[in-house]
Amino acid sequence: MRLKLFSIWIIVAGIVPGFALADEPVIAVIVSAQTAYTVPVAANDLSSVYWRKKLYDNHGKPLHPANLSSDHPLRLRFSQQVLHSSPRSQVGYWNEQYFHGIQPPYTVESQEAMIRYVAYTESAIGYIDACKVDERVKPVIWVTANKIMGEPPALRCSTVTP
Repeated sequence: MRLKLFSIWIIVAGIVPGFALADEPVIAVIVSAQTAYTVPVAANDLSSVYWRKKLYDNHGKPLHPANLSSDHPLRLRFSQQVLHSSPRSQVGYWNEQYFHGIQPPYTVESQEAMIRYVAYTESAIGYIDACKVDERVKPVIWVTANKIMGEPPALRCSTVTP
């Protein structure tokens, strides 16, 4: 069984751009490039933003967090490292919150959709592979395999585009 799961992971790692077993991609938490200020939330507040316990940024503007779809590999990593849970285990939480009038983060299907949503939605915050950041968005927090930080780490981005 372990060998089978490992084989599946190798296949997925080879298919999904930017993913590798040895070098997991750095996740960039992004805001619109048009945002006048640099950091809408502190790195230690990121979990609270995605659990919808922190609803406003440090300047009083309502935050609009966005998630990738629950089956996206980057969503799984983000959920594990930032929220300390899996997307599947969050369903019960969001069902309960719904009855209190609290909506879960908006969901998009791809990293390009995430960039567009964040770039054109006021006070939106999302996440993508740091190597996919372009001029429409700016990274404010970085999530690596072992920490969440406010300073950019060294990136090793492939120049080959799929």
